[in-house]
Amino acid sequence: MKKTFGMMLLVMGVLTGLYSVEKTIADAIQNTSKKSIIVYTIPGNAEKIYNNMMDEQLKTLGFLSPDPRKNVHKVYQKMYGSTTLDLLSFMTIVDKKSVKPLLNIDPTLAGFNPFNLLMYKHKDKNETIISHLTTEAIFDMLGTGDKEVMDGYRKSMAKLDALIVSNFPHAKVTYETYDTTAEDTMMHFELEFKRPEKLMDFVDEIQEKVEETFEAKGYIMAGFFNFKETFDGSNLLPQMDEFWTFSLCHFKYSYAFFDNAGARPDAAVFAPCTMYMYIQKGTNKLVVGMPRLQNWLSMFDIKDKARIEYNQKLDKEIVEIFKEMGFKEVDSTTYRPIKL
Repeated sequence: MKKTFGMMLLVMGVLTGLYSVEKTIADAIQNTSKKSIIVYTIPGNAEKIYNNMMDEQLKTLGFLSPDPRKNVHKVYQKMYGSTTLDLLSFMTIVDKKSVKPLLNIDPTLAGFNPFNLLMYKHKDKNETIISHLTTEAIFDMLGTGDKEVMDGYRKSMAKLDALIVSNFPHAKVTYETYDTTAEDTMMHFELEFKRPEKLMDFVDEIQEKVEETFEAKGYIMAGFFNFKETFDGSNLLPQMDEFWTFSLCHFKYSYAFFDNAGARPDAAVFAPCTMYMYIQKGTNKLVVGMPRLQNWLSMFDIKDKARIEYNQKLDKEIVEIFKEMGFKEVDSTTYRPIKL
C-alpha cells in the first residue's frame, strides 16, 4: 500500500513538473512573440457600418482614403471563376497631416503609408474581420527607433483604433503574433539624374516610366499619393522637393494568397504594397523604398510551398524591374535632414 501510494505521489510530481515546464515554455513563447496585426472580429456582416466609417467618419480624424478598393472578391470571381469570400475590401488610408512632419525625420515611414485598413468575410463564417498592421510590426520592419517618429505615429494609429471601437463596441479584439522579421525586410533603390530647370519634367517622365514598366510586366498601379500636394499653402514636408507613393498590386498573386483553398486573407493587410519615392531638397537623387514581399511569410508564418515560391519569385522580379529601368539597388539609403 505504501509502495502504491508512493508511486502515485511520484507520478503526480512528474506530471506537475511537466505542467510547470510546459507553462514556462508557453509563457516564454508568449513573452517573446510580438504583435503583427490587430484583429477586430465582428458578428455577422459589418459591411454597411464599415463603409460608412470609411466614407464619412474617417476624414473627420484627418485620414484620407485616396484609392479605395471595395469588393475585391468580386473581381476575383470575375477573373478566376471562384471566390471563398463574401467580402474583401482594400482601403488604403493615410493620416496626411500627422505623417508628413514625421517623414522629414524618417522618410522610410512612407513604406507603410498609405496602408490598408482591411475588411474581409469568409462565405462559411458569420463574422466580419477588420484588421491592420500594428505600429510595433511597422517599426520592426523599418528598423525605426526615433522616439519622435514612434510617438507621433502611435498617436495617429490610436485615433484610428478608437474610431473602429466606437463603431464596433462589441467586436472581439485580438492580435496575431510573430517571433522575428524576415532577414531582409525592405528593398531600396537610388537613381541619380541630371536635374532639369523644371524638376517636374523629370518627375512626370519617371512616374510614367515606372508605371508603364510595371504594368507591362503584369502588375497594377492600384494607387498614387502625393505627399507634397497641398491645398492650404502649408509646407509640412520642407525637407523634400518631391515625395510620392505608388500602390503596387499583382492580381494573380493576391488571389493566390487571399482567396481559394488554404488562403490567408489576413495577410492582405500588406496589400497593395506601398512604394515610396522622394527627392530631397536640392539634390539630384531619386530615392525609392518598398517592403519586401517576404515580410508576408514571416509575419504570418506561411508554410505552403507554392505560395512561398510565388512570393520569392515576385520579390526577385521587382528588383530586376527596377534595375532594368536604371535604378541601383542599395542596402539602405543614408538620410540626413538638411538645415533649413
